[in-house]
Amino acid sequence: MKAALFLILLASIYLLHARADIPHVPIDFKKFAGTWYPRAYVLKNRDPLNIIPLDDRVEPSGGGDAVLTKRYIKDGKCQVTEVKVVHTDQPGVFKFAGTSEVIHVVDADYKSYYIVHIVENNTYRLYLSSRTREPSEDVKTKFREFAETLGFDVNQIVYAHLAGKSEFGGMFEECTASIIGIKVFQVNLTAICHIF
Repeated sequence: MKAALFLILLASIYLLHARADIPHVPIDFKKFAGTWYPRAYVLKNRDPLNIIPLDDRVEPSGGGDAVLTKRYIKDGKCQVTEVKVVHTDQPGVFKFAGTSEVIHVVDADYKSYYIVHIVENNTYRLYLSSRTREPSEDVKTKFREFAETLGFDVNQIVYAHLAGKSEFGGMFEECTASIIGIKVFQVNLTAICHIF
């Protein structure tokens, strides 16, 4: 019994130490504002994501906080989720309001990319987002290096967009175009209905 308690204590100390070692950089949401494209992710202790990410929009909301609007396809439908990103006492470390998720901005270049590490209980996620639909090879390499340093299996990295194809199971452009096409069709159909 004492040995089991000792092992639990050691594991707890290790987990606290591991979380404290996650790098983070201070950020300015005013410079972060705008559209970003989720390009890659890797997970640890979590089931795979079953979504096709389209884009994220960051809007500063004052006091060091921001609103993140995520557009993605899930179950064949376009979904939009809005979450508040709340600052903490540590620069570059945030929380999603109403959750236990802690977000560390691991690296960021306001003009081209950012990498975030998200911890929730004993699950871990690392994401790469880019200002463009296809980040440079240097940025992909940097993401891979962070993933390896933070203990992720780099063979499990999922790229949302490689050579025009999504590894989520379809053409990224087709998904985006079909949503746009449906919206245009709906608008045109509505206009036609109003004429008659």
